[in-house]
Amino acid sequence: MATVVGIDLGTTHSLVAALEDGQPWVIPDEEGELLLPSVVGIGPGGDLLVGAAARRQAAAAPERTVRSIKRQMGSEGTVAMAEKPYRPQEISALILRTLKQRAEEALGEPVEQAVITVPAYFTDAQRQATKEAGEIAGLEVLQILNEPTAAALVFDRRDDNGQRLLVYDLGGGTFDVSIVEITGPVTEVLASHGNNRLGGDDFDRRLQRLLVERFEQAHGLSLPAEAVLEARLLQAAERAKIQLSERTRVTLREAFLHSQGDTPLHLETELVREEFEALIQPLLAETLMAIDRALADAGLQAADLDRAILVGGSTRIPLVQELVEAHLPGVAVNSFEPDRCVALGAALQAAVLDGQEVETFLVDVTPHSLGVATAMQTEQGLIPNIFSTILPRNTVIPASRSRLYYTMHDNQKLVRIEVSQGENLNAEDNIPLGNFEVAGLPAKPAGDVAIEVQFSFDLNGILTVTACETSSGRQEQLVVNDAGTQRLASHQLERSRDLVESLFAALGREAGEGEAMVDPEAEPEA
Repeated sequence: MATVVGIDLGTTHSLVAALEDGQPWVIPDEEGELLLPSVVGIGPGGDLLVGAAARRQAAAAPERTVRSIKRQMGSEGTVAMAEKPYRPQEISALILRTLKQRAEEALGEPVEQAVITVPAYFTDAQRQATKEAGEIAGLEVLQILNEPTAAALVFDRRDDNGQRLLVYDLGGGTFDVSIVEITGPVTEVLASHGNNRLGGDDFDRRLQRLLVERFEQAHGLSLPAEAVLEARLLQAAERAKIQLSERTRVTLREAFLHSQGDTPLHLETELVREEFEALIQPLLAETLMAIDRALADAGLQAADLDRAILVGGSTRIPLVQELVEAHLPGVAVNSFEPDRCVALGAALQAAVLDGQEVETFLVDVTPHSLGVATAMQTEQGLIPNIFSTILPRNTVIPASRSRLYYTMHDNQKLVRIEVSQGENLNAEDNIPLGNFEVAGLPAKPAGDVAIEVQFSFDLNGILTVTACETSSGRQEQLVVNDAGTQRLASHQLERSRDLVESLFAALGREAGEGEAMVDPEAEPEA
């Protein structure tokens, strides 16, 4: 019998977990490691590297290594690895395929279905790309689950009087905050906010720039903009960041970074925690603003919280807990399995969807507002592209809402419904999800023809938009399956699956056999 697993597909590390005897557990690799570095590479012999092996070569061969791909999920571009282009979904699929294989070896049975977590503030396009990555890896993705929600699922919820939690999730590349109410087995998300481009990677970059400045000050010349040097210093910055979470000062040495004539030049410098904290404090201030936004959306104040839970590897930085505690006076702030709890929660939700007897019930919300583009007639003339919200952000799902709109012109024959998500008043600044038309409207004066637009959002993330002309009942419909038109075509998915399988099939062969790597763009588009 196949097992359904939960997967935390992280920016820095990824994990896979399953349920055993009613308890979730993280599945280790054959060496007992729980965390899989989210790094993919091609070795010198053309062999596939995923995890620690890829991370080890990242500084020496950045052109053959890809890291932090999570930030590029949902984009239409490609990344280069060993001079070959790969879609972000394909890189993520290689990580997921590795976790799938790990789980199958540990459990001794096939793994064909999974719940995969994403940041709560991920857009529909990013969620769809994550789902596609799972499909490319050979998994049926039962649900894309919000990371802070997953973390809340594993929190002790035996208090029948209910608890209100703030889940502060700061990882390697993304940040989320969710307000969650837990009553017995029911976990209900009240509000979420976040930033998809804020995390430990940004801290590393700021520290990397400081190291460059230290080198240039010490030697009186500029470092060349070379990929290998940048990768070495970025890796050194990451190491220093981790060490400064445990120590107040560290000495950093990087030999042979550059040369002056025949003289090799090295970097040797001391970093103190206060310097690092000064670099990242402006970024952490943004997370505190997100806390206030989420509390406001939930209609709560800090005093209404029972506790705050810190999740994600970057919450190990001492300044993070200090700032959160100062921002939420009187609220207990705890770190709760920061690396593992998201994967454990995903395993619990996977078991629920698999029909297993698990005492948990999830109520989630929409992370972004959903609406249509409208126009308004004013004394100054027509103002187009006004975003009209139909489903506000943090609406409990499943949900169905509708609004009436009216024609702008006499004898108007059709209306175009342009659907998007976001929080901007200008519809063009939001993310488009699709569009359609309702034609054959009755010939009447402007404002006399009413169009009812209904949005229905289900638990699987499918948005159905229906527009109906009220007098005749004429209607049209658009179904947005996570990301509408941005979904890969079937032949693209199949080609990506073949690519991933070919790379894994080559793992068992010796690099000396000269096995050719597969070019994902070699086949013509259908």
